Amino acid sequence: DRGENGLKDKTPLSFKNKSANEPQPVRASVVLARPKTGRWHQIRRHLNGLSHPILGDSTHGNSKINREWREHRNMLGERTCLHLGRVQLVPTTVTMGVEDAGSTTNVLPNGLDVTCPIPRDMHDMIAVYMPQLLEEVIPLLAEEGITFESLS
Repeated sequence: DRGENGLKDKTPLSFKNKSANEPQPVRASVVLARPKTGRWHQIRRHLNGLSHPILGDSTHGNSKINREWREHRNMLGERTCLHLGRVQLVPTTVTMGVEDAGSTTNVLPNGLDVTCPIPRDMHDMIAVYMPQLLEEVIPLLAEEGITFESLS
């Protein structure tokens, strides 16, 4: 625990890794992060600080590993393997200032829940290099409302 303003308090992380059991072992994981604040590079910096940088991250990543994945494991040249699969915002009401007589405006009266499937190229990297891990994470991601882009 790093205290009130530390990593543990702001970004709960779940790591899933079975690569040691894979036919071609790689040092990679699928990470489910639930940031509680919206700091710009929060997830990227936290994972790099844990010596687990995001594949393809040119700022906080590992250039040797990124090059290896691009040259030998079909990672797209401009790919950063970070994906926002789902965002949920609670219902929000705003009370206006005195000049508006303290009126209330429903900004998001029903909240917001938006999902975006994980792209095909990221699925394919996991399927080829970590197939056992893929089998394990599909149901876990589905529980979170996160899917993969259509595979057909």
